[in-house]
Amino acid sequence: MSFKIFSLQLTGKIKPTATIEKQRAQLKADFDAFLKTESSEELKLFLELEAWANSEAYKNKKKEIEGLSYKGSKEEKEWKEFERLKKSGPIKKYFSVEGSSDLKRFEKERESDKLKNYYVLLDYMKEGQFEKDKKEISSQVFKGSVEEKHLLEYKKLAKSAGIKAYLELHGSEVLKRHEALANSEKFKKYNELKNASDRSKEDKAAFRKIMGDSEIKAYFKLEKSKKLKLYKEISSSHDLKRYLELKALVESKEFREKEAFLKDKQKFEKSEAYKKQAEFKRLAADDTVKFVLKYEKSSLYKNYLDVKDSFDLKRYHELDALLQSEEYRKQKAWLEDKKRWEKTPEYARYQQYLKDKQIPDFVNYFKYKDSKDFDLFRNLEVVFEDDFSGRKLDTEKWSTATPVADKLLGENYAMPGDLNIFTSGNNLKVEEKLVIQVKKEKAKGKVWQMPAGFVPTDFEYTSGLVSSAPRFMVEDGILEAKIKFDPVKQVVSSLYLTGEKATNRVNLLEMGARNHLGFTFLNGSGKVESQGIDISNLKKSTYIFSVEKAGSTFTWKINEVEILKQEKPEMNKQLFIEASSLVINPVSSAVNFEIEWVKCYRRK
Repeated sequence: MSFKIFSLQLTGKIKPTATIEKQRAQLKADFDAFLKTESSEELKLFLELEAWANSEAYKNKKKEIEGLSYKGSKEEKEWKEFERLKKSGPIKKYFSVEGSSDLKRFEKERESDKLKNYYVLLDYMKEGQFEKDKKEISSQVFKGSVEEKHLLEYKKLAKSAGIKAYLELHGSEVLKRHEALANSEKFKKYNELKNASDRSKEDKAAFRKIMGDSEIKAYFKLEKSKKLKLYKEISSSHDLKRYLELKALVESKEFREKEAFLKDKQKFEKSEAYKKQAEFKRLAADDTVKFVLKYEKSSLYKNYLDVKDSFDLKRYHELDALLQSEEYRKQKAWLEDKKRWEKTPEYARYQQYLKDKQIPDFVNYFKYKDSKDFDLFRNLEVVFEDDFSGRKLDTEKWSTATPVADKLLGENYAMPGDLNIFTSGNNLKVEEKLVIQVKKEKAKGKVWQMPAGFVPTDFEYTSGLVSSAPRFMVEDGILEAKIKFDPVKQVVSSLYLTGEKATNRVNLLEMGARNHLGFTFLNGSGKVESQGIDISNLKKSTYIFSVEKAGSTFTWKINEVEILKQEKPEMNKQLFIEASSLVINPVSSAVNFEIEWVKCYRRK
């Protein structure tokens, strides 16, 4: 008996088959889930999230945010700057004026017509125009003026004899009658009589009569007068022309007004300059004007003007708006918040990462991502399997005769000394497992005897056999089967790999007279020899037995625990699977060899 088997069972390293199968089922489910997750969009997104969560960018962002503080921040500096400006004297005075009733009154009245007039008059009075106008007005007197000269010249001309004669005769009735008579028939008759060279008595009488005519007398009196002579002399003279010009001038409204103005002792008091002066004095004494002038010169208003467009006030308003803004308040609260990191999108995203990391599919994926647990599924593929789930043997996979028997005789035969004959499937039962039955019953068969050949023989026992040849041959790979280990000494039950020489076997399991894992072969003396490990002290139960062929190296496992590893170069060839029960000693009752499933893998 093998101490190794005893030790492995004692230490619990050979786990119960149910546990192994459960683990395998779970592993297969995990593998299927792994593959599904591996190709999922969700995993792709999670891996991106994980890469972000483990990135320097994330770490730096967290460090940056956790390192933030209101103290020393830009926001604190802005708040302190605002407080300094708020407490400054000029700005405080500015706000005491801004919006005040006095400022409103000042700004309203300053734009009024009254103040506009005042400022216009102020410029007039203060810029020298008033004095200039006053001096000019005061300097304007009649004596010595152009107007006086014109008037004196006019009066002088008016006193001359010629002008007097002209004024007396021009347009007078006397002159009109005189001129009318000169052009009359009477005066014509007079001239004819006067100038006649030979006057008759009658003409003379007529001449005397016309000479005595009052009109004729009056005509010659004027004609011979100095007055008419002067009139005629002056009528086309320069003096008359000048007189008439001066007469029109001095008798004009403008001249009379100018003369009156120049002679007026109160002309300044009647001037526009005087009126403007009076209006200026009146406005200067006006309460509203006095208020505006006083307010305009006040230190408060001067400070108001200085601050109004100053950088400090502009900055004050900027900071005031900034500090009142929702954005600033949020940022200040954010900087003062000791738990600010927990409120960031990055924190929420990281928490999502931690949450997603616990998703069973992801847990399963990362559990196996870098492990070798899935090597069975990744590196091996099933090339042959049977779980015997049908109601009969699958003849597409199994034959009920050995390849040699099928080839030589077309049916099974026995070797000398065999107590049973293998039937053609009568001793095989398929009911969710394969049961090879050894029955105590009479049967006829053939035995190979030299030199007679196949000799008909009666047998006391029947048994069964299955073979994968020629349907399936094993090269390199793993053969495993779930088999009930329940040895009966009189019967050798085996599942093995073999070739054309049936005596050379790789025993997945041999139980009965001996319980064995390893090789069975003919030695140089032609005797059957075993090489391997005795498993007689293995507890009776159902186990998963496996053997891996890698060239000439074979490795046996029970419930995934390595039991034996050996070399056998002569077995490095194609092998088929066989299972059988052979009666070697009389047995009183039927014996069952139960195989629940068989699988064969090869590496991809």
